Amino acid sequence: MACATAPIRRRSSVTNTAADVDQTIDEAFLALGMTAGGTLGACEVERVLKHLLTLKDPHNDADSICAAIDINEDGHLDPNEFHRYIHPTVMRYAAAGKPLDVQDILRDAFRATIESDTATRNKIIQAFMQATSDFEAASRKKSWALPVNKGWMHKLYSDAFDEPKDAKAPRYKHSRTGYLTKRLTELQVIPRNPKSEEARAKEDFCKSIGCPNQEDLVAFCGGWLARLALEGVGGVSGTKSDCSAG
Repeated sequence: MACATAPIRRRSSVTNTAADVDQTIDEAFLALGMTAGGTLGACEVERVLKHLLTLKDPHNDADSICAAIDINEDGHLDPNEFHRYIHPTVMRYAAAGKPLDVQDILRDAFRATIESDTATRNKIIQAFMQATSDFEAASRKKSWALPVNKGWMHKLYSDAFDEPKDAKAPRYKHSRTGYLTKRLTELQVIPRNPKSEEARAKEDFCKSIGCPNQEDLVAFCGGWLARLALEGVGGVSGTKSDCSAG
């Protein structure tokens, strides 16, 4: 979806009022063409944020912000939801006599959720990298001359956490930790009946990501779960049924 990129008019933070802050945000939403219902999707909200503040990790930080605002995870955000979330910060700045700079206010309002999500995401990535190294080391002990194909592991990372295709996966990464551990737990179980529907589904999944065999998938999922536990990341929860992942 192509979005307009009309420049957002900036005001002096010294003379800004709370109404000016609201108007700046409204203008950013309007510049990118809200739907008939007055909302934007997460992709468009990410572009709105680029008009309003500088983010260290634009895509993932926008994911954290959208998750904080979009309580029902329907994927649609409107200016009013944005205003409600940052209003306490605006009032705190005003009460303290601080300039109502939009970028400072937004950075302050979203700092906690961004820092928390970044820390969790880094632990998940670290656990994945360690599990990959563990699996590679174990594979070389069995057959040191053969190279280890890591491509399927990265596809598993995408499926289980980064960009899951499962319609029941939480829309935002902020909420996917429980989904990740649940998915890995399911995949590390070997079906008792090799001809069961469950076994066929696992075999199909192995083929879809290019994993050589189910034994490798089971071993890697178990290793990743173990590394997640060492990082203090876990919990089985976090699915939804009313909207697709994004």
